[in-house]
Amino acid sequence: MDFVKVKGKEFYYKGEPILFSGLGVGSWLNMEHFMLGLPGTDAQIRKTFEEVLGKEDGEKFFESFILNFLTDEDFRFLKETGVNLLRVPFSYRLFIDDLNPHTYKEEGFRYMDRLLALCTKYEIFLMPDLHTTPGGQNPDWHSDNMTGIPQFWHFRIFQEQIVKLWKEIASRYKEEPFLLGYDLLNEPFLMPKKEGLLNAFLEEVTTAVREVDPNHIIFIEGDFFSMDFTDIRLPRDEQTALTFHFYPTVWDENLTNKDYDAAERVRKMDEQLSGFATLRDTFRRPALCGEAGVDIKKDDLPFTMQLLDETLSLFQKHSLSWTLWSYKDAQWMGLAYPGNDTGWMKLVSEIRKKWSHYGQMQIADEFMDEIGKRYTDDFSKELKYELQFQLRGVLYRMEEEYILKPVLEKYPREEIMAMPESFRFENCDYYEEYRKLLKQYSWK
Repeated sequence: MDFVKVKGKEFYYKGEPILFSGLGVGSWLNMEHFMLGLPGTDAQIRKTFEEVLGKEDGEKFFESFILNFLTDEDFRFLKETGVNLLRVPFSYRLFIDDLNPHTYKEEGFRYMDRLLALCTKYEIFLMPDLHTTPGGQNPDWHSDNMTGIPQFWHFRIFQEQIVKLWKEIASRYKEEPFLLGYDLLNEPFLMPKKEGLLNAFLEEVTTAVREVDPNHIIFIEGDFFSMDFTDIRLPRDEQTALTFHFYPTVWDENLTNKDYDAAERVRKMDEQLSGFATLRDTFRRPALCGEAGVDIKKDDLPFTMQLLDETLSLFQKHSLSWTLWSYKDAQWMGLAYPGNDTGWMKLVSEIRKKWSHYGQMQIADEFMDEIGKRYTDDFSKELKYELQFQLRGVLYRMEEEYILKPVLEKYPREEIMAMPESFRFENCDYYEEYRKLLKQYSWK
C-alpha cells in the first residue's frame, strides 16, 4: 500500500510531492461551546443534557449527533469542493471512560472506523488530532478544561494514559492508506513552562507509536497554542512533520477593522506566516497549518471572504499545506451550518440571548481587574492572563447551571432528541462564496 511520506522538507505520495488543502471537522468528536452555541466544556455540555434527558437518552442524543454530523453526503460535497485532507479533533473520552480507564471504549473505535471508511471511499486523507487530554494539555475550553489549569503536565499518570492510547490507535490503523498521520497533541500550553517536559512526552509517544506503526507520519505542534517552536526538539524519527496554528486576527483585533489598510494587514499577516514557513528550514521537515480562519459575519460576508482570501493567498505564496477551521458549526466559523428553522438553531438563538463566549471572556477580564485591585496596585499582565482561565472555569459552571439547563428544560424531550438531525447535510446551508475560495486555492 502507498502511504504519504516525509522526504526532507516535503510530503510525498506515490513518488511525487503533494500539498494538502482541507478543513478541520471541529466540534464533532470534541465539542466546543462557541461553535455549537452552547456554554460549557465538552464534558459539561454532555453532563447537562444527561441531567435533562436521563443517562440513556443522553447517550442516544450524542450518538445521534455523531452519526448525523458527518455523512456520505458531506464527503461528496467536500470532495467536489477540492478538499484532500480532513483534520478531525477528538477527545480522549471517545476511547477512555474516566471511571473505567483500563478498558477502551469500542464505540469510539467504531466511530473512527466509519470515518476512515468514508475517507477511503472519497480518497480524502485523514489527520486525527488529539484535542482533549486528561486534565487538559492547555488551560482553555477546547481541551475540555474545567479548571483553567493544564493539569495534564502535572500528573505523570495522565501522560502515561495518552501514550498508551496513541499506541492502541496506531496498532489498529497502521495499515490505513488514507490516514495521513497522527497529530499527537493539539495546542499544548505548559503553564508554567517546564524545561524539556513537552519534548520528552512527544519522544515517548513517538517511540510507542513506532513499536506498532512504521507507516504514518507523526505531527508535532509547538507550545503556546501551537505557535511557539523555540524549544521544540523533534523526536528521533524521520517520518515526523510540524503543524502550527495561524490566527493573526485573534492576537491583533485591529486586523478585523474594515477601515484598516488592507495592504498593511496582509503585510503583517505575511510577516507572521513567514516565521512559520521557515520552520521547514529550521527543522528540515515539512510544515502544515492545522488551523486558520476567522469568524464569519453574515451581515458583512464580503469582508469575511476578503480576510479568508488574503489568508489563502498567503498559504499559496509560501507553498504551505493547510486545513481551515472549520467545516460545520452553528453559524460561527463553519463553511456549512444548520438552517435557521432547525431545532438546533432555535435552541442556540435562545442561548445567545444570554450568552456568548466573547461576553464570557469580557466578564472574566473585568472580574480579574476587580480582584487585582483588592490585592495590589501592580497586577502583572502575565498573572492576570493565567488566572483569568481559572476564573472562566467558575463561569462555565454558572453558565451550565443557570443558562444551558434552564433553557433545555423548556423543550419537550422529543424536540431535544431530534435536534442532532439539524446537522445532517440536507438540513444545512453553506456559503457558496467560501466554497469558491476553497476551490480556487485548493492544491491540485
